[in-house]
Amino acid sequence: MAQVTFQPGGVVARGVSGESLFEIGRRNGVPISTSCAGKASCGLCRVVIRAGEEFLTAMGPLERRHLGNVYFITKQRLSCQARLVADEGDVTIEVP
Repeated sequence: MAQVTFQPGGVVARGVSGESLFEIGRRNGVPISTSCAGKASCGLCRVVIRAGEEFLTAMGPLERRHLGNVYFITKQRLSCQARLVADEGDVTIEVP
């Protein structure tokens, strides 16, 4: 299983390929803001990818609508859209 570390709390959780950062966080008690429950319509579940972006899906059109095309600067993703692409690997994210 892949390992996801949620900062600043230091919660370490496991996830499998296809699972979103939002799902992993919620399952492990990490409070991630949302008003759409993970449907990418509100844009509130933003997180910052600190490490392991190569273990996540590429940014799609729903994320670009909310975040623009500046990931290379901000490293922000919607946690409901960023999904693990491998069953192994370490991802570190920062939840505002």
